[in-house]
Amino acid sequence: MKNILHILLILFFCLTIISCAKKSSDDSSSSGSTTSSGTTTNPIQLSDVKANLSGKNLFITTASSGSSSGRSIRSAYTSTTSDDNTSTTSTKSLITIDNNSVIDYGIISDYYLEIEQVRADPNNEYAYVLMKYGGVPSNQVSNDNLLALNCTIFKVNYSNNEMNCVEPGLIVTDTKTNMINGVNDYHLDYFQWGTENTFVFRTNFVERFTAKSDLTCSKSCIYGHNTETGVTRRISPYSYEGERFVALGDGNIVWSGLETNGNYDSNTTYDNEILLTDTQGNTIELTSSPNSVFAGDFQGGDYKTAFWGSETQNKVVFARLIDGTVRKTFIISENSRGGVVIKGHDGNIYLQSMDSFAKQGLYSLLPNKINPIISIPELWSEKLLTTNCSGSTGTCGGHFTIVNGIVFYNNYAVNSNIESYELKATRISDNSTVTLLKPNSSCTDSCYNFKTDDQTDPSFMAYRWFFSNSKLYVPMKDINLNKSVVIEIDTTSIDFNATESQVQIMSSLDDYTGNRVAKDISGINTIISSSLNPTAEIKHEDNETVSVRIEFNKKMNYSDVESKVSIIDNSSSSAIGFMPVWNNKTLHLVIDTDNGTSSTVESNPLTSGTTYKVSLLGTAKDSDGNTLGSDVVKYITP
Repeated sequence: MKNILHILLILFFCLTIISCAKKSSDDSSSSGSTTSSGTTTNPIQLSDVKANLSGKNLFITTASSGSSSGRSIRSAYTSTTSDDNTSTTSTKSLITIDNNSVIDYGIISDYYLEIEQVRADPNNEYAYVLMKYGGVPSNQVSNDNLLALNCTIFKVNYSNNEMNCVEPGLIVTDTKTNMINGVNDYHLDYFQWGTENTFVFRTNFVERFTAKSDLTCSKSCIYGHNTETGVTRRISPYSYEGERFVALGDGNIVWSGLETNGNYDSNTTYDNEILLTDTQGNTIELTSSPNSVFAGDFQGGDYKTAFWGSETQNKVVFARLIDGTVRKTFIISENSRGGVVIKGHDGNIYLQSMDSFAKQGLYSLLPNKINPIISIPELWSEKLLTTNCSGSTGTCGGHFTIVNGIVFYNNYAVNSNIESYELKATRISDNSTVTLLKPNSSCTDSCYNFKTDDQTDPSFMAYRWFFSNSKLYVPMKDINLNKSVVIEIDTTSIDFNATESQVQIMSSLDDYTGNRVAKDISGINTIISSSLNPTAEIKHEDNETVSVRIEFNKKMNYSDVESKVSIIDNSSSSAIGFMPVWNNKTLHLVIDTDNGTSSTVESNPLTSGTTYKVSLLGTAKDSDGNTLGSDVVKYITP
């Protein structure tokens, strides 16, 4: 009996050990991860990442310059690794600045993460943090941590820093890959707001991430996310690789992508036209190129209308989907072949030509003007003849940003045989020009450059200009110090009579960025009070027969305004057709006598010497529901 009791006790003890071992194994599988070497570690949880965005108004994301300081940081799959001067309690790839110019880190975590962009929603209620996974170059530590989180897009409550994953398993495209794959230096962003409650983004495919079955993507796809319902939908059909896109304010998406039918071969040329997908998921072609490949770029107004420069003809095309039919309007311009269409921050639309087919420089497209606003100097023109502009078609190193009627741009210069760039500003109204940043004659002071031709060099991605809350930010490289800097320009205080520099070098960032370079700069949005009464002014340039515009003081109800605008021929009382094009708070009316039903290009559709009545009803509403109160009328005689 005693022996039997001993046997039972031994059996019970063995069962207890086995049970404990199984429980330990189960606990490990639920809270830990096994590396390739067989070790088990605790992976990163969302609770290990803290946002620090509340009260901040500027967000600067940075990228590694390639060197390492040897400090330890934490990975989901290894205990420590090394990176460039990165603290174990903050992520240097996101720097924030508040209203008092106090600098801080935007993400706090013991785990290393690379942040690509931060975008505030139109009402500044939430900020969306886009993480970097893979791309060029790639950091394996950050990749492992994001893999453990199974997420690359996070929504942060701007008031309390609460942070949540937007959509698991979708890998947002990284900044540098997007730039390399762009057609010109005005890269279409891979995260854009369409309607107020919807944003659109582009992804890459990574097999190890887990997405919902109806959202899986085999290569590159475009998605829309409704912030009210939390629903994400795939926009690019499964037979396409979704690439560049423009999110329009009516919910439609204009985009381009290779029609691979799911079988991509790098040695094959695929159809690649400009497409439009509506809110019901219906897709229609906007272009019909001779070889079924539109290699240029395109843009979109803030509501319904898309536009692009022709690759082979001297015209700019405006297209809009009306009742299921594509309507097109054209502007003939001897400067548009090989040109790039630019949306100015002042509400107008411009055309940049750096191509030998036309006079190089910047032109006003809407309103339409024949002579260039900025002509490219002879020195730069000579450089363009020997410059390889692959990947920057139509721009080739020149960049224009237009704010409040002032053009800000870079000018190529050579001092003591050293190539550098000046920063200049030209006021459109009187053609006054001032140099904001200029190197001295020996290029030993104020001597700056932009990107290199080496796409593996981080300075390559510094060639972008950013505008936020009246400030212009230009990442450049100090040639003498061999380091990247951010140059700040206050666009509201330009003195066109000044001889001194009118820029600020954001040197205070050095302690936070170390040897990292700025790759994206954004801020919260300027909110115009809903109680502000809307106003409107109809404007027309002398002798112009192409367009008329209406300038408002605040965002309007696009569809309501369009339904209450008319152009009447005073002599015949007949209505004149037009294509509406919105940019910011400006509505351009591109004259089109056949209302976009003809594929032929009208030349000078308004008749010189004829008087036209342009009217906007006083019942037109702004986005807050306020009405103008009284009709706005202007008589024009081109």
